Amino acid sequence: MRPSPRAARFSTLVTGLLVATTLSGCTPGDDADPRETAVRYGYDETSATLSPVYELVPEFKDPRDGYARDLLAQQCLQGVVEYLPLPPGSEPHLFDERTGQLRFDEQIAQEWGYPHLRLPTGPDTAVPDDVEITSAMHDAMVTCGQEADERLGLVPHDYLTAVEAAGWEAVEKDSGVQQAIAAWRTCMEPAGVVDLPTSPLEMPSPSVTGLTGDAGGGALELDLPLSEREREVAVVDARCRSDVGYDDAILQARAQGELTAIGQDSAGFEATRRAYAEYEKGIDAVIDDLG
Repeated sequence: MRPSPRAARFSTLVTGLLVATTLSGCTPGDDADPRETAVRYGYDETSATLSPVYELVPEFKDPRDGYARDLLAQQCLQGVVEYLPLPPGSEPHLFDERTGQLRFDEQIAQEWGYPHLRLPTGPDTAVPDDVEITSAMHDAMVTCGQEADERLGLVPHDYLTAVEAAGWEAVEKDSGVQQAIAAWRTCMEPAGVVDLPTSPLEMPSPSVTGLTGDAGGGALELDLPLSEREREVAVVDARCRSDVGYDDAILQARAQGELTAIGQDSAGFEATRRAYAEYEKGIDAVIDDLG
């Protein structure tokens, strides 16, 4: 991947990730009722499709941020190197552009099997692939990135990143998630996966792909051909996850963890929302000016 001043397009799945960032004003003994927090900020778990950090702060991980920085880079790098802004929607459709999570349902399974084994190649730099980056170009990119930071400011994401991590940590010990996993394992029995893992996140197992090691959570095999066996198991897997409410259980557990963390430091949450609203004004101005 060539150096670029653009913002990262999407983050990887952070299940199980322990983030060192701490929530200001939050101590282990603090009590915070997630239901009260949900009511206070208008988060409806029955209709929400995203966790609270995304539903309540629509500016969080807004793809337009990267686009605005691309536009500034294009302007700044004129005469140095061709730089092509990539508007929102340019990333592979298999990813949610905000959350960075890989989508997986029966339709995707039918077409792709387990898509992380053969992700479509998308643009990872706004500089054409046939351009060799010189040290002078690299230095200019760094300078342009710094100038973009000076104009837009730094993204105020630290608080929400920590809250999101708290949600993922809650998933690990949530009883509803564990019940969904147990039901998923039962549902998967007709598929005849002899080495069925303990969690859907560890799929596909070696017997499905013919690979050794952990294909479910490990290295990507972008050139691995899709076998009929993998397609068959992937479709059953996607159907079982849906039937047992696995994704819904994950979202509910994340929501409870995030709402608890927000309730423990509501002042920090409200300050972050205000900071994002101000930050977004700069994004809007750049896109209006250069887009």
